[in-house]
Amino acid sequence: MSRKAKRTRVTAPKDAAIKITCREVVRHKGNSTWTTYLVQGWKENGKWQRRQFKKEDEAKSFAAMKQVELENKGAAHQMILSRLTQQQHDESVALIERMGGTYTLTEAVDFFLKHHRPPDFTIRAEDAMKRYLDDKERDGIRERTRKAIESVIKQFITASDNPWVHKVTSTSVEQFLRGLRAKDGAKKATRKTWNNYRNDLNGFFSWCATPDKATNRPYTFENPVSEVRKFTARQVREGQKDTIETTSVEDTMRLFSALMRWRKGIMVRHYAYLYFAGIRPSELAQLADRESKLVNHKTGIVTIPANISKTLHERQISISVNLAAWLQATKGQPIMPKNFDRLAKMVRKHFKLAHDEPRHSFISYHVAAHRSIGDASLQAGNSESIVRKHYLNTHPKEEGDQYWGITPNTKRRIAILTPAFKKKNADLKAI
Repeated sequence: MSRKAKRTRVTAPKDAAIKITCREVVRHKGNSTWTTYLVQGWKENGKWQRRQFKKEDEAKSFAAMKQVELENKGAAHQMILSRLTQQQHDESVALIERMGGTYTLTEAVDFFLKHHRPPDFTIRAEDAMKRYLDDKERDGIRERTRKAIESVIKQFITASDNPWVHKVTSTSVEQFLRGLRAKDGAKKATRKTWNNYRNDLNGFFSWCATPDKATNRPYTFENPVSEVRKFTARQVREGQKDTIETTSVEDTMRLFSALMRWRKGIMVRHYAYLYFAGIRPSELAQLADRESKLVNHKTGIVTIPANISKTLHERQISISVNLAAWLQATKGQPIMPKNFDRLAKMVRKHFKLAHDEPRHSFISYHVAAHRSIGDASLQAGNSESIVRKHYLNTHPKEEGDQYWGITPNTKRRIAILTPAFKKKNADLKAI
């Protein structure tokens, strides 16, 4: 009796993670003989499984699919012909898994190409800013506006460590804006400040993205600021204070009395123009060198030309009787004395003056005394709607009359009320 030939078992390689095998099997039944292909080597519900196929290509295809399925822990897969190499395929799969369902691979690539694909000419933000400001100067922009824009861009450059322009993203711009703080260094900046800074940065990066052979632009293909939120006018109004801050008549007298005795009255002339002419500080700084031409004591008019005015429109301010007295008392003194910034800061801090408080006082008391919104708007350079909304009825007429009666007493070096108002207000004494 002959011994049966020992069957050779086909096994998967020992280094295979999942041992799926496919082998040919010859079957016999009666006088019939046929060949099948057996796939085996995986478990389902704890039991080993196998499956037979009539055709070899079907068996191998099933084995390959099952191999991929088990190696990827049951994830659904499809067999797709691709031009990718195995390394490229594996990297693509890994990246898609890292992004999860938040972004697609196309969105990620688009973002990268938008912000990190360098243009033909690359440049640092600081160098680009210099070219931008030169361009603005050639366009005839005012020096004050140019310096304000420069300040904003410089703050962003410092906060972002002078990045390449094409690498700046909307995220970095928004992060900078969220870091802005109020003057106290603690509170968040107002929505108006957010919009102002955003507008300046938007103008800069929009310029950087505009093609121009003379300056080797574009420096970036996209303006990152375009995707950063901008508050609506209504949202800005909601974030502002309901009322403006003014200086009371008594505190105004106390302030001028102190200024007359402080450092030989060096700051009196400056604050006289602020409180009794309502000139903006930025306008007064430019008027200082042209005072003799723009302040006409014969006609009693202070002219703010268009190239000085914030609104770019010329306006004229009537010299009140008490302002004329203050200007006469400080004749020969400069409007902007030496070390002005330091001195002005000391005054604002000591008297706790709010932003534009002298100008708000001028308009409020002007409306209170003269009851003319139109005249106040012409002299202040604001629209009538703004004057009506913010300054109407903030003070009674009696206080308005007192305000325009504050005059200097050069002998005693104090601020006093003119005799007419002293009689009406015996309780309000000179300080």
